[in-house]
Amino acid sequence: MASFSTVNPATGEQLQKFEHVTWDQAELMILNAKKDFEKWRKVSFAERSKVLNNLAASLRKHSDDLALQMNLEMGKLIPEGKAEVEKCAVTCEFYAKEAPAMLANQKSASPYKEAEVSFLPLGVIFSVMPWNFPLWQVIRFAAPALMAGNVVILKHADLTAGVSEKIGKIFKDLTSEYVLLRNCQVDHVVAEKIIGHESVRGVTFTGSTEGGRSVATTAAKNLKKIVLELGGSDAYIILDDADISMAAKACAKTRLQNCGQSCVAGKRFIVVAGALQEFLMAMEHEMKALPLAPLASKRFQDTIVTQVEKLKNWGGKVIFGGTAPQGPGAYYPASMVLFEKNNSEVHHEEVFGPVALVFVAKDAEEALQIANSSPFGLGGGIFTRDLQKGKELVEKEMEAGFVVVNDFVKSDPRVPFGGVKESGYGRELGHFGIMEFVNIKTVGVGAVG
Repeated sequence: MASFSTVNPATGEQLQKFEHVTWDQAELMILNAKKDFEKWRKVSFAERSKVLNNLAASLRKHSDDLALQMNLEMGKLIPEGKAEVEKCAVTCEFYAKEAPAMLANQKSASPYKEAEVSFLPLGVIFSVMPWNFPLWQVIRFAAPALMAGNVVILKHADLTAGVSEKIGKIFKDLTSEYVLLRNCQVDHVVAEKIIGHESVRGVTFTGSTEGGRSVATTAAKNLKKIVLELGGSDAYIILDDADISMAAKACAKTRLQNCGQSCVAGKRFIVVAGALQEFLMAMEHEMKALPLAPLASKRFQDTIVTQVEKLKNWGGKVIFGGTAPQGPGAYYPASMVLFEKNNSEVHHEEVFGPVALVFVAKDAEEALQIANSSPFGLGGGIFTRDLQKGKELVEKEMEAGFVVVNDFVKSDPRVPFGGVKESGYGRELGHFGIMEFVNIKTVGVGAVG
């Protein structure tokens, strides 16, 4: 078995040693998960809701421990970690309450005497999750999937293996009758075998576009249902009639959430020329005022350094920041790079760190063209005092799965979340999210005699 270690990105200190699960161990987990699924799928919604509410309580009970583990392994600030735990608990409670109605049988017109559509679980779902929101990414998929009657095999990122271990323990202690989520820390070779296993009925992946292509190829080859939430380079348009102070506050928050390491963070800010100077000043003030954790790994710091040099070669002008500090920690300062002339290559780049890219547009039409020139389409928004115009522009013209006016994108259990183009397909959360891993089954009944 290959071993690896987790590392504190603030100090470079080795934290804990782990070993990858072998294929034989993983297959045993899958077979046991299948047995647990056969029990869990027969459990009533009332009992499932009770288990999900108990999960919410357990997450809150372990909040301090989980937040500390996130801080140690990937640098997340303790208050942000606790907020992540609470968001997960709320999501469990939301689906515990709402899922029975979402999954209730529906009568349908048909050529039969009567027909009904039911929503039944698929079985064992393989979940491949990233390090940046190591608890939220798991729970936002698992809560609806479990309420639908599925069970989960979790492959987490090695970088946050300690968090994954704690998630597995919480689920193991949740009920003595069945294990609803199994922590399975495997390498890519074993992960591919898991996707192909006959007892695995679906796959969900959150991560890079490159990784998504690989997982999707394997899933397609094995005819497995899959949901992909991939990279993003979200664009926010600031029109010249916008409340610049409010826009800068929101743009700074979306750019620096989780130290800029979020697929759905705002990354490109397209400003109509008349508002540029005021926005630059306000954005610099807001970004410099927010606390920053280290990046999740020293290698990610190296990546940002390389990307900023590339941005400069493409015509970008560093307004502030742009230089990594010396020392052992994986820190990078809040930074801004201005493009006074558009460069199409920039919009294909996802900068996964605290660097805001600002572009100048002559009007709203050009701003939308710049926004849509990216291959990504996860989220985005617009700032304007004309709410009707703003809603029409983002709803009809912006190519993304989640768009907002005068705010930034925030995932929430009440609304669906996901992207288009190279940001993936399928949805998580909301009513649509719970439908991703169910058999939408039509039952027709003919007349007797």
